Amino acid sequence: MSGVSQSPPLLRAALGFAFAASAAGFLSIAVSHACLAIALALAIAAKMRWQVPSVGLPIALFLGWTVVSALASGEPAAAAPQFKKFLVFAFLPLIFSLFRSRRDGRRLLEAWYVTAGIAALTSFFQFFARWREAGALGEDFNAYYAPQRITGLFSHWMTFSQAALLALLALVCFLLFGPRERPGRKIWFTVAAVLGASLLLSYTRIVWLASALIGGYLVACRRPRLLWLAPVGLLVGGMLAPESIERRVASFGDLSAYQSRLIMWRTGWNMIQDRPVFGVGPERVGPLFNDYQPQDIVERPDAYYGHLHNIYVHFAAERGLPALVLLLWILGQALWDLGRALRRLPPGPSDERAVLQAGISGTLAVMIVGCADVTLGDSEVLGAYLALTALAYSATERVPSRNSGLNSGRWTNSASKASAKP
Repeated sequence: MSGVSQSPPLLRAALGFAFAASAAGFLSIAVSHACLAIALALAIAAKMRWQVPSVGLPIALFLGWTVVSALASGEPAAAAPQFKKFLVFAFLPLIFSLFRSRRDGRRLLEAWYVTAGIAALTSFFQFFARWREAGALGEDFNAYYAPQRITGLFSHWMTFSQAALLALLALVCFLLFGPRERPGRKIWFTVAAVLGASLLLSYTRIVWLASALIGGYLVACRRPRLLWLAPVGLLVGGMLAPESIERRVASFGDLSAYQSRLIMWRTGWNMIQDRPVFGVGPERVGPLFNDYQPQDIVERPDAYYGHLHNIYVHFAAERGLPALVLLLWILGQALWDLGRALRRLPPGPSDERAVLQAGISGTLAVMIVGCADVTLGDSEVLGAYLALTALAYSATERVPSRNSGLNSGRWTNSASKASAKP
């Protein structure tokens, strides 16, 4: 396939629906999944040559092990929600196979910036509504706001903040590492400011931490000499931040705020010890939580105990240690392949450098935020991450290599490589 724009109508339609599916993920999960299913059906009907990056192998094994774990649990029907989520994994081969040119990839990410920006603008109205409610009731704002924060157009603040973080990182990478002469850069700077402000107002501490750490990585890549300004920026930010944000930052050191997480992780450890190979089964952590809760816990703090708020502990407890190994393989494979391609790029800004850095930053975000949440458990975040990873892998095939190309970065059934259009 030498370019979807010269391909049969069915394939062009598949690209259009895949485009809509990924962009709509920031606005409506129902619309996104409907478009994804249509794109998948069109691609099959068009007899598209499927191409899968090398990270597809551990992902396929992870999905296979999910089925094995469900069968071994004795309650395979309980895993139905996870089986339905298999559709979301189609984003990886679909985007990688269809979005072969830098132009198509660039347009998709620009659509991300717009739809994520709309969700962020919505969150501003939600924040100020909560602020006014707290004032009218005479409540302490932090105590009133923390249990019910901004969600944008998502169902939960964690889902919103994680998806918005992926969009913001992709946009920042575009601004830092993409071509300078691209029109509309001022507009994209504004969108980045909107997304950054929405993440600040989300009060999601682990996302703040991930933003700071990955921001440091990106500065080190772009202007390493500016890293010394980080302490100055933190000091100025601390002086200018409202009291409510200062208190939220200070809560990082409040050990009492982590009591529920410690109970979850200890419970997860008990599950791992009892069923180290297959886990307790997909979607079985919540129903079995009481059975594995440590005996010294008399009263649990208010929190959601349906999952373990840690992607590593949760998947190991739910699907066994092999699932954890496969998860680490997926994330490590992505970092290895994209980092290798990045090192082979010629110096200077380019679309390839921007999207490769976006893929690396997105993977780091999943790994960091995953320490406090089941990052890839939400379809919106999973779909966004897989689409971003697919675009980054597509960029690897436009990177000069020492031999004939980065074919080792692809696990494919296609005999040809798509050409890159400017």
